[in-house]
Formats: sequence, structure tokens, C-alpha cells
Amino acid sequence: MGRPKEHGDETRALLLEHAGRLLQSEGPAALSLRRLADEVGTTTRAVYSLFGGKEGLLSAMYREMGDTLTRLHEGVPQQDDVAHELWLLCAAYRKSVRRHPSLYPLVVGGAPGFRPKTEDAQQARRGFARVLETLERGIEAGVFRGRSAADMGHQLWALVHGLAVLELNGVLGGLQRAERQWRDATTNLIMGFRVPPE
Repeated sequence: MGRPKEHGDETRALLLEHAGRLLQSEGPAALSLRRLADEVGTTTRAVYSLFGGKEGLLSAMYREMGDTLTRLHEGVPQQDDVAHELWLLCAAYRKSVRRHPSLYPLVVGGAPGFRPKTEDAQQARRGFARVLETLERGIEAGVFRGRSAADMGHQLWALVHGLAVLELNGVLGGLQRAERQWRDATTNLIMGFRVPPE
């Protein structure tokens, strides 16, 4: 089997995925461009051509995960039932993490010596802005009783991030059990946000 095309989309995706795995399992010191190229079956020239170096590779990894988070959150349509909409946004978070499990830790935890560009960080946070917009609509409609959308948003973020880390580490069990844990935990928190019926 020959080497993949050095500068193609397939090689780019393989490099991002494998770099994420190295970063996740062995830390930043393991992320050598030579090792990465060898393990993917390409050349360091291809890595430099696609990313411009290690900093560019880390930025691309961050952007890929941030873009996925934002795209899947913004893809959730507005619902008449804001509580259900909030649950769909939680499901979108999980879907984005499962799509790029090796890139997720870079966006939420970073890497020593790496700082994302301001525009990349802003893009990654647009998914959270979509959640805040739903919470604000729920507060205005009298469905949610939180002090502020920001407080509620951070509580929700803490929950889904915790669930994501536990699932990635295999703590939540198999796919069906993990899905049930996500559904139950997010539903319980969202129910806690609701104004109790009179």
C-alpha cells in the first residue's frame, strides 16, 4: 500500500486525529512532527505544508474541535419548548465530543505553551453563546428560574464537560449506558432550572 497523498484532505484529517491521540495519551512532549509523520505514513514536508509547523498543527486541532462544537450547537433549531431545546443542545455537545474524542481535551484543557488565537477561541465559544441564548429565552418566558443565563450556562457546561470526560475515560460504561447517563443527568438539571407549576 502506497503512502497517502501528502497534501490531501485525507492526510490532513489523519494527522489531526493521530496528533490528538498522541497529545491525549502521552502529552505534548510526544507530539514530534517526525514521529507523527512516520506513524501516519507521510512526510514532515507534508506536515509543514499543511500546518506550517507544530504551532500551526495545534491551532488546526483546536479549530477543528471548536468548529465542530459551534456547528453542531448552531444546527439545533429553536423549539417552542425551550427545555427540550436545551436538552438537544446537551446532546449536540456529546455528539461533538464523540466525533473528535482526541481533540476535545485541547479545547477544554489546552496544552503547555499553546494559546489559541483570539478568533479561534471566539469561534469555539459560539456554541456556548447558543446555549445562553436559549436560557435567556427561557428566563424571559418564565420557564426557567435561574438568577442569570450565565450562571445556569456554567452549571450546565460543568455537567456536560464532566459527563464527556467520564465517557471518554470509559467510566460510564458502554454506549447505551453512557447515553442513558447523559439523558438522565441533563434532564434532571434542566428540570431543576424550571419554574415549578403553581
